[in-house]
Amino acid sequence: MIVKRYNLKDEEFFRQVVFPEEDRHLFTTAPWHGGFRWFRSANVVPIEHWRRVEVEAPQLVRPAV
Repeated sequence: MIVKRYNLKDEEFFRQVVFPEEDRHLFTTAPWHGGFRWFRSANVVPIEHWRRVEVEAPQLVRPAV
């Protein structure tokens, strides 16, 4: 199962303090080392905004022989 990592309130805050990826090259030459990033384009969603939730596999019951 995959769930969203950031809630809307967190995303609004991060978008105020983090430059969009399209403009990042105008402000720094440092490579991206992880953390929050966002794109102005609505059709681009960074995969790090989603995380996989571990779901326990059901226990299989073996028939008695």
